[in-house]
Amino acid sequence: MPPTTVRVAPEELYRQAEAILLAYGATPEEAALQADARLQGELRGHPGQGQGMRGLSRYCEMLQNGGIVPGAHFETVVDTPALALVDGHKGFGQVIAARAMDLAIEKARQVGVGLVAVRHSNHLGITAYHAMRAAAQRMIGLCLTNAGPEMAPWGGITPTIGTNPWGIAAPTDLGFPLVLDMALSTSGKGMVRWHQREGKKVPTDWAFDVDGNVTDDPDRAMEGPLVPIGAFKGTGLSIMTDILCGVLTGAAFGLTPYRDPSNHDVGHMLIAIDIERFLPYAEYLQRIDRFCAELKASALAPGFDEILLPGELEHRRATARLTNGIDLDDETVETLRGLAAARNVPFRLDA
Repeated sequence: MPPTTVRVAPEELYRQAEAILLAYGATPEEAALQADARLQGELRGHPGQGQGMRGLSRYCEMLQNGGIVPGAHFETVVDTPALALVDGHKGFGQVIAARAMDLAIEKARQVGVGLVAVRHSNHLGITAYHAMRAAAQRMIGLCLTNAGPEMAPWGGITPTIGTNPWGIAAPTDLGFPLVLDMALSTSGKGMVRWHQREGKKVPTDWAFDVDGNVTDDPDRAMEGPLVPIGAFKGTGLSIMTDILCGVLTGAAFGLTPYRDPSNHDVGHMLIAIDIERFLPYAEYLQRIDRFCAELKASALAPGFDEILLPGELEHRRATARLTNGIDLDDETVETLRGLAAARNVPFRLDA
């Protein structure tokens, strides 16, 4: 049976998340940024994608077990005009990644491109959040991160590589940036869990069972590796992303990210590109808007009503939810209620 939902105002949800994080030890800056990042996950995403408010429970647990260090030092280990290497010292992943992107933007303003690699971090939420930070500054932004092993190398059945998501954002004059935000698996465990809860089968291109056979059973899918996008191309992209974010930075890689609950040791790479080093910004907007018009003008395939640009569906969701409210399922509401009650935080989200 599908879960029931409670509709909440985005600003109330933000304040509730911020209050919970403060009660568990986050600094005011961290609580504000984390709450905003998680709110963006609720506004832009499908609930099953797992980047919304339910994830606060993991962060609160890690604040208690030492996996996340509130107020952690953001240490620049290597610093050159165009690149930096940062040690996050087990701070909040969203906070570390946002600061790293801001540093990349600063470097891009000076020399045209900024690349900031990060080690000893944590889960950074939706990669779009950080890529869009650059797009808001009239730059193209890229965010890559590694993750725990949930996919097998092509031809194998043992999970040894992460879904290792990418976010790429480019500003437009359309009212929203183009945003590619994707994991390198066809789907994620969060969407499989969503189907479990709703009693639905999963598409057979989402996951393998433990023996390496594709399955539509969400219970069996939870036990096996995820299916990569584009077959061997997806696992190849995951391997190379782990080289950039894990091997190169000094963070964990392969089997190791997330293995230790008190030290996830995630690696990221944030890149900002100054558009005006290539051509005037107004000309860039004209060119990308013309490109988008060409895409939209494509003849439609059977079963399609329109061409959606990368990030357009998420923009529509966010616009509608900002106006009408966010539908939180009962499990998420109860998770937040429990977190609040454990630290005597007033709960504001009852219908």
